[in-house]
Formats: sequence, C-alpha cells, structure tokens
Amino acid sequence: MDKIVRIMAVTALIAFSIQSFSDNKADVDLWGNVGFVKALPWSQEFHRTNTFSFTEPDHPWINHEWLAEYIFNKIHLICGNTGLLLLKIFLGLLIVTLLYLSIRNQCKSGILRFLFLFLVISTIGYGFSTRPHLFTYLILALFLYILRYLHKNNLRALLVFPILGLVWTNMHGAFFIGIVLMIIFACFESFKLLASGKIKNEYRYIACLILTSFLLVAVSFVNPYGVDLWKFIFDSATTTRPYLSEWAPFNLISNFTDHTDFIALSLVSISVIFFSGKQRDATWMCILFVAFLGALLLRRNIPIFAIITCFVIPEHLENVIDESLGNIQNKIPQHLPLFLLCLLIPLSTWFTLAANKINPMQIEVPQDRFPIGVISFIKENNIKGNMLVFFDWTEYCIWKLYPDCRVFLDGRFTDAYSHETVTDYFAFLYSEKNWENILKKYPVDILLLPKGNSTYNMMVTNKDSPLYKKSLVLEQWKLVCEDKIAGLFLKTDNHSNTIANLNLSQPIVTNSCHAIYFP
Repeated sequence: MDKIVRIMAVTALIAFSIQSFSDNKADVDLWGNVGFVKALPWSQEFHRTNTFSFTEPDHPWINHEWLAEYIFNKIHLICGNTGLLLLKIFLGLLIVTLLYLSIRNQCKSGILRFLFLFLVISTIGYGFSTRPHLFTYLILALFLYILRYLHKNNLRALLVFPILGLVWTNMHGAFFIGIVLMIIFACFESFKLLASGKIKNEYRYIACLILTSFLLVAVSFVNPYGVDLWKFIFDSATTTRPYLSEWAPFNLISNFTDHTDFIALSLVSISVIFFSGKQRDATWMCILFVAFLGALLLRRNIPIFAIITCFVIPEHLENVIDESLGNIQNKIPQHLPLFLLCLLIPLSTWFTLAANKINPMQIEVPQDRFPIGVISFIKENNIKGNMLVFFDWTEYCIWKLYPDCRVFLDGRFTDAYSHETVTDYFAFLYSEKNWENILKKYPVDILLLPKGNSTYNMMVTNKDSPLYKKSLVLEQWKLVCEDKIAGLFLKTDNHSNTIANLNLSQPIVTNSCHAIYFP
C-alpha cells in the first residue's frame, strides 16, 4: 500500500505541475519574445537599434534576453504553438525535479515533502508564461542545488558556475542574481569559518568560492553589448515601473486573492524558522531573507522566493511538526490519502486539458485583452502611420502591422527608449497636465486606446462640452472604429482619404467571434 501511495503522490505532483505550467493564454510580451530575435548577434539581421518605433528608431537597443528569444523563435518556427507550450512545461518540470531532490535530502516525511512541494509549485505558477525568466528560474535552481549540496572535497563542481553564468547572462537580465547569490555565499562561509577558527583548514574552499564569484562577474561581460549590458542593468534596477503590476510591491490587501499561496508559504517559512530547534545556517538564512525582501518589493520575485525556500525550509519544517504529524497520520484512515490522490490526478488533468481552454495545444489570444477586431480593421483598410498604442498591445501591433505602422513605445521600455519618451508616453496615456502637447511634440497620427482609459474618455468628449471647445487638438481626431475594449482614432489631416472612403456617421463596431490563436 505504501508503495502505491508513493507512486500516486509522484503522479499527482507531476499532474499538478503540468496544470500549473500549462496556461495557454497569450502573454502581452509573447509576440516580442517570439518575434524580436530571428538571427544571432553576428548577423546583419540582428536588431541593435529600436527598429520598430517612430519616436526613437536609432536608439540603441540592449536586449538582455536575446538568447531566450532566439530559442523561442526557432521552436515556434519548427514546432509552432505546441512546441512553445511543451517547452514551458518541460522547463517547469525540470525546476520541480531539482526542488524535489532538495526537499528529499532535507525531509524524511513523505507527506511533508508532498504538501510543501505542492504549495511551492502553486506559488511558482504565478506568471509562468512563455518568457525568458523561465530560464532564470531553472538556472537559479541549479545554482542553489550545487551550493546546497556541494561537498568541499569536490570543488571541481564550482567550475559549472561560470558556464551557467555565461548562459544566464545572455538568456535573461536577472543573471546578476547568480552573482549576488555567490558573493553572499562566499562572504558568509568565510565569516563562519573565520569565527570557528577553521579558516586555515578550509582555505582552498574559500579561495574557490571567491574565484568563482570573480569568474561569474567576468563572464557577464561576454555578451553582444559588453559593458553596456551592465549599464542597462543598473539603470533598470533604479527605475520604478508603477505602470506594470508585476513590478509593483506586494500588497497584502489588493494582492491577497492572487497570492494566497505566497502568503501561506511565507507564514509557514517564518513560523518554522522561529520555532525550529534545528541550528539555523546563517548563510542560507541571509539568502532566504534577501529573497523574501525581493518578493515584497517586486511581485515578479515571488517565484524566486518560492524556489529558494526549498533549499532552506524543509529541514526546519520537519523539525517543528514531525512528531505532531506522526500523531495525526496515525488517526487518518489508511485509504484516505490514496482516495484523495485519486481525486487530485483527474482534477489536475481536467484543468490542464479543458478548464477555460478551447484548444490546450494552441496558445489562445484572449479577445477580452487584445483589440483583435480593430487590428484586423487597420490591415483591411490599409491604414499606415505612426501609432500610439496602449502598452499591453504594442508587441501584438508590431507583429501584425510593422513596417506599415510603427509604435510610439512598446514593452521594451528603457531597454530601447529614453526616459523622456517613456515619461511623455505615460503622461499622455493617463492624461496628466498638458497631455495634449504630446500630440504636438511627436508625429502621431493613429491612436489605439483602451475604453475607460482617462485619455480615451477625453478623446470622445462631446463636441458641445467646454473641454472640447477649449481643446486645440481634439477636433483634429476622429474615432473611426471600436470593439469591446478599444477605440481607434485617426488624425483627420493625415487620413482624410481613409475617413472619406469609410463615409462614417458612427464609428464602425467590429468584434471577432471565433477562436484566435497566436500569432
């Protein structure tokens, strides 16, 4: 019976992992992540400037995730949407395997391992879309596993880090996490040995950690941009992005529903560390604290915190509740765990294959998130020009409309645009003071705005209102097309022929009624 339960538990975890990692809704950055990089850096086709924009077409573009995007592009070219979905699930399962191995090394209780890993998988599932940060999660888990279970008589394992660091540097801009992790580890291990008086006996170990830290920094300059990549990293780290929810701090009240698993994982981690009778390793306590602080400051770091807990918390969790858990297990009917697992497996399978999905093997473009009908209208009517588009839709527009239409700003933000352009964009989008002047400062002739947006509401102001009469620019624009979520405005001077041919008395209403798949 115990063997059957273990097999079913592993199956249930795999099924739940696939469910958590198999979301097939298109992410707002998916078009860029798949379409921006089609060639390697030494090719003339590799984009080094902000090609897709009319505001700053010659601005240097530091693509800190070019290798991941190149991989996504080739997989989609060869295997289509199914290939992208399977890659995402495969990377997720690799991460879970490393986390399971770590938990198994620290915790003997099967039920504790199952419940803790279940909670971690759920927490990691936040934002598990087809993005380059998936490679960061995997490489981070590899880093942690080697450091956690590194035997001091096998220091050759440290040679893996510069190789991983080189790959990480070109995969995703979060590569600096590995450098920070290694520096923290080297410093705390040195202090511990120094305090214990064993530093002389372990000098080779400490020397190797310090050398590895230097090598990780050195290989980070091996990228298509050299030192400019680091300039971008520092600039990005000091730039706030209040307009992006995943870059916002964690808020217990507003984020409670989305992150109940993170809250539960945090409470479990804090509680067991406080009550554990097992010695707390200062090195790993520091790493966990930094990760927790990072998750509170930026929601996008929540999965990183969840990954790190698997290398710190399980041994303390077992120390705190193992005895109590044993008493509870003795009172549970023998067949209940097997019964619950038999329910969980088909339930996870149903969520993977059918829940809120039209076709689980295709990446679906949600019609309540993207202006599919309006973009089709632009293509059908051969409308060309300079577009100011709501930032969630810009990469979709680039894929569908470039080079006939170029955008004001897209999801690359400071990767490819100056701070002035970014500031002006959001000043217009959220109708800040003198927002109309942006339409004079830049040669915009197409606007694609979300309904309910403050600037959209300004643009559709009744002609008899004081605001319209006071405005110097509103009368130059006409709403020509709309769907459930967006409105398309054309500048009358630039698009007089198109507007005349449409012969509009009211804006054209367009909606797509069939399933839309990426791209």
